[in-house]
Amino acid sequence: MLKEKEMNSLRGLSFVFGVLSYLQDDHLCSKCYSFDKSVDTARDKFLTLEKLINVKDMSEEMRKLLSGIYAMLADLDIPDNPTGQKKTGSCRLPARVCFPRSALAMYERLSR
Repeated sequence: MLKEKEMNSLRGLSFVFGVLSYLQDDHLCSKCYSFDKSVDTARDKFLTLEKLINVKDMSEEMRKLLSGIYAMLADLDIPDNPTGQKKTGSCRLPARVCFPRSALAMYERLSR
């Protein structure tokens, strides 16, 4: 069976990819450099976790999460030439607030 930390990491990454999947339809986030970097970071974290887990010892619920992450990864549309939306003045979110980065920050707190 998966260890508690691995299960929480998988659940957290499922959340992160869910947020990123949603944000790819946002007219600003989907073109942003932060979105692109967040996808790369989340993908790297997932690949590292994937190497640590043994799928044979996984519960059905965890297999569904894993399958869902694979599906979200396959459907993510990464911008060709991302631009920092805050730097261009397009993003009007408050300073230090970024939706893609916020999802990753939550994951980081979970995996400490």
